[in-house]
Amino acid sequence: QITEWEDKLKVLFDTNVTASEVMQYAMSDVMNSYREIAVMCGSSLIISFIIILLLGWIAQIMIYAIAILTAIACLVGPAYFWYVWYLAKEDLKDDPVVLASKEENVEALMIYAIIISVVCLIVLLLIIFLRSRVGLMVTLFKEAGFMVMRMIVVLFTPIVLALFIMAWAALWTFVSGYIYTAGTPTDLTFTREYFGDPPESLKKITFVTFEDHQYIIWVWLYHLFGLYWGTEFLLACHEMAIAGAFCQFYWTRDKRKVSFPVVKGIWWVFRYHLGTVAFGSCIIAIIQLIRTILAYIQNKTKDSQSEIVKYLLMCLQCCLWCFEKVMKFINRNAYIYTAFKGSNFCTSCKKVFGLLMSNLVRVGVINCVGSFILFIGKFLVAIVTGILGYFMMSKDEDLYYWAIPVLIAAIFAFAVAHTFFSVYEIGIDTIFICFAEDETINDGTPGREYYMSKNLMQWVDNSSEALKNLKKKKGQQRAQAKAAKQGKQGDVAPQTTQQMYPSLEMSEK
Repeated sequence: QITEWEDKLKVLFDTNVTASEVMQYAMSDVMNSYREIAVMCGSSLIISFIIILLLGWIAQIMIYAIAILTAIACLVGPAYFWYVWYLAKEDLKDDPVVLASKEENVEALMIYAIIISVVCLIVLLLIIFLRSRVGLMVTLFKEAGFMVMRMIVVLFTPIVLALFIMAWAALWTFVSGYIYTAGTPTDLTFTREYFGDPPESLKKITFVTFEDHQYIIWVWLYHLFGLYWGTEFLLACHEMAIAGAFCQFYWTRDKRKVSFPVVKGIWWVFRYHLGTVAFGSCIIAIIQLIRTILAYIQNKTKDSQSEIVKYLLMCLQCCLWCFEKVMKFINRNAYIYTAFKGSNFCTSCKKVFGLLMSNLVRVGVINCVGSFILFIGKFLVAIVTGILGYFMMSKDEDLYYWAIPVLIAAIFAFAVAHTFFSVYEIGIDTIFICFAEDETINDGTPGREYYMSKNLMQWVDNSSEALKNLKKKKGQQRAQAKAAKQGKQGDVAPQTTQQMYPSLEMSEK
């Protein structure tokens, strides 16, 4: 198998060198181009930052371009299939000898044309129906970009998270060594005979083996559960801290008065919401442990189980995977709701589930199209970094395989982009949940004004009335400020800046 693999490698690289030589050349290329790799990795940070700055406008262009191209494809595709069916039908009429297979082909083309026409019609109707929801998603992208620019430090929180996760993994590995040697030590002694000069001699050698205790499997399961729970706990703390930072901007009317949102978000998580985070992460850890046990059973019994049992285990594994994804989605939104309401985990899950169900279409558009746009952004960072590496290394005669360092830098660039865009994604989800809650509890009338910005206010049902009340309130505030400046009280009652974000004395009571 190794010889066959080396032959394929020679054909691929059009060279006669062996696989080990290729690996040696590749490693030497990486070592010789470490400066260029460092430059590309640093450039990926700058590129990611620039794309995040422009993501609101890029997203708008990409979304409408995709919608237009999809609409054109939905019109051209069915027309092309009906044209092909028409040509096949005319050929069948002109053919003196009609074969049954040709008639079946014509019928199959007609069926395909009908199916494609129906599917394309549904897609066109969805594009027309969802155009307003797409506009809301573009606005969410712009609002998230505005808030990120007001707290740039939030983009670097994943680096701190990565350091904590690496420390936790190192601690877990260290404890694993103690568990692995926790059995009963047994001496294994044997005699080995040595030949040569001096003459034959016998020497006793003793090895120590460890026999596992009967309960060691339960210790390993407990230890593995600790790994899953600790990792998910750190990820959940990060999500809630970022959500808290974005919530402070949303639920404060005067955005200029928001100070140190990231620091406050982190403090509020560790001061008030550790129970919520621990409970939500525990649910995910239990599901992951069950999936691990099931995978272990599948691996141990793969040669002895019947086909029916194999398919049942595969279906169960698939269901658990889907259930884990659903719970992670609900957990993230529950953390967001807790971040600005201060409610416990179960209450937040119940409330946020109602919000998501009442905005089901919006949720579908944001999660499908929005995730695709974010993936395109990550891919764009990797492509730009790869192009930069091509111009830097392709003409370097000292490199054997310049594509390998470029590939390494592109993979690192994608990881960096994923780190930046994950914060952006949490921000979009947070703004949407806040928007849905704001739309539910307020109606834009005096005394119940929206906390959302003007850009988001245009997507509520009574947007015109809400904008009119907002304009009237701002006029009153300007009149009040003018009267105060002139030393007069005027007819406008003094108003204080309201902030819905909880003062957190009441959180988690």
